[in-house]
Amino acid sequence: MANVGRLSSRFSSSYLLSLGGSMVFGLAILIVPFVDSLLPLGALVFVAGAGFGTLDVSMNIEASEIERGTGRHLMSSFHALFSIGNIIGASLVGVVASYGGNLRECLGGAGVIVLLTAISTRLIAYSRTRKRSRAIETADSNTNRELSTSQKMLVFMFGIIAFLAFLAEGGIMDWSAVYLVSTLGASESLGAYGFAIFAAAMAIARLFGDAVTRQIGHVKVLRFGGIICALSLLIMLVGNSVAISLIVLALCGFGVANMIPAVFASAGKIGSHAVGKAMSIVSTMGYSGLLLGPALLGFVAQVSSLTFSLGLVTLAFGLISAGTFYLNRRLKAYHAKDQLSESFA
Repeated sequence: MANVGRLSSRFSSSYLLSLGGSMVFGLAILIVPFVDSLLPLGALVFVAGAGFGTLDVSMNIEASEIERGTGRHLMSSFHALFSIGNIIGASLVGVVASYGGNLRECLGGAGVIVLLTAISTRLIAYSRTRKRSRAIETADSNTNRELSTSQKMLVFMFGIIAFLAFLAEGGIMDWSAVYLVSTLGASESLGAYGFAIFAAAMAIARLFGDAVTRQIGHVKVLRFGGIICALSLLIMLVGNSVAISLIVLALCGFGVANMIPAVFASAGKIGSHAVGKAMSIVSTMGYSGLLLGPALLGFVAQVSSLTFSLGLVTLAFGLISAGTFYLNRRLKAYHAKDQLSESFA
C-alpha cells in the first residue's frame, strides 16, 4: 500500500494496478489450499496481501477519479458493495461448509470467483476506462504529481482519522462477539448474531451514505459518526445487557459505516492530481490501525479486562469527533488559500 501511490503516478490511471492486483490476489488464494509446507505458505500469503493491498488502493484511486469526473458523491456506494460482498462471501462459505465443504473448496472457489470477476468486469469497462484514462492523462500532462506541504498536512490528518476509525472498527468486529459471550454470558450463536447485526448495519448505512454526505459533508459525517459510536459504546459498557449491546452494535454499524468512505473521498479530493500518493498514505495509515488495533486491544484485555479494551475503542471514536473541529479549520484555510491562488492566476 505504501508504494502503490508512487507506482500509480507512472500510469495515466490505476487500471493496470487494479487489474494486476486482483489477478495476483485471486491466483494466490486459489493456490493457498494446495500448499502444505509452512514457509511457502507464508510467502504465498504475503504475496496475496501485496496483491490485495495494490487492489485496495487502486480501486479507491479509480473511485476518487470517478467522483472528480462526475462531481457526485459515490464513495460510500462503492464501499457498500464491499460490505455486501463480505456478507455474501461469509454466507456462501457457511453454505459450502454445511454441505461438507472444506478449506480447499472455499478458498479455491473464492480465487476462481476473484479471477473471473476481475477479467469480466475489465473487459466490459475496457473502452470506457481507456477513454477516461486518456482524458486524465491529457489534463494532467503538465501537472506536477507531488503533494504540496498543505496537502500533505491534510492528508496525514485524514490518515490519523483513518487509523483511529480502522482501529475502532476492527476492535468491534474482532471483540464484540467475544464481549457478548465471555463478559455478558450470551450464547455463542447470539455472539455471532451480534457481529452480523454490526456488519449488516454498516452495509445498509453505506447504501445511504452518499445522500447523507451531499447534505452535511464529509467532515460532519466523521464528527456525527464518532459521536454516535462513542455514546453507543459507552451505553453498552455501562448497561451490561445483551439486548442493549445488540442495539448498540447496530448503532455503531450505522455510525462507523461512512467514516472510511469519507476519509478516502476527502483524501482523493485534496490530492487532486496526486490522488495516488494521497490515497496510498491514507490507506497505509488506516490499515495499520486495522492490523495493530485488534491485537493491541487483545493484549490490553489480557492484562486488564475486555470492558477496558472496548473503552479504548470508545475513546478512539471520541478523538475522531473532537479532531474534526481542528480539521475543519485547516480545510477552510486550505480552500481559502486555493481560491486566492486561482484569483491571482
